[in-house]
Amino acid sequence: MVTKSPVLSDEEISWTLRNLLNAYESADLPKLQELVARDVDIHVHELDFYGRSAFMRIYTPERVILTKYTVKSEGTVGWSYGTITRQNMVMHFSAVFRENRRHHWKMVHLHLSDASL
Repeated sequence: MVTKSPVLSDEEISWTLRNLLNAYESADLPKLQELVARDVDIHVHELDFYGRSAFMRIYTPERVILTKYTVKSEGTVGWSYGTITRQNMVMHFSAVFRENRRHHWKMVHLHLSDASL
C-alpha cells in the first residue's frame, strides 16, 4: 500500500500566495475574499486607508509577477517575503497567514514597499 506524504504547511502557504496573485490578476473577487481574512491588516500609506474593505473599494486587477519569495511556518502561523514586479516596479512584500482550518490558510497582513529605496 502506498501512503500519501503529509501536506507541509509551507507548501500550502505557497499555494495560497500563488492563488491570491492569480485571483488578484483575474479579478476573481470570490477567490480573493476566500483567501484574505475579513479583518486583514492592509494600510496603504499614499491613500491613508486601512483594511480589506477599503482595499476592495479601490481594487483594480493588474499583472503581478512573483519574482522571488520565501515561505516559513510555525504551527498555525505562516509568513512569506520576497519581491514582486507590478507596473514595471520591483517591490518588496511580506505577508502573514493564519491557518483557519486544516491546511486552509488566509492572509491576515500584507506589506508592500518600493524595492528601490
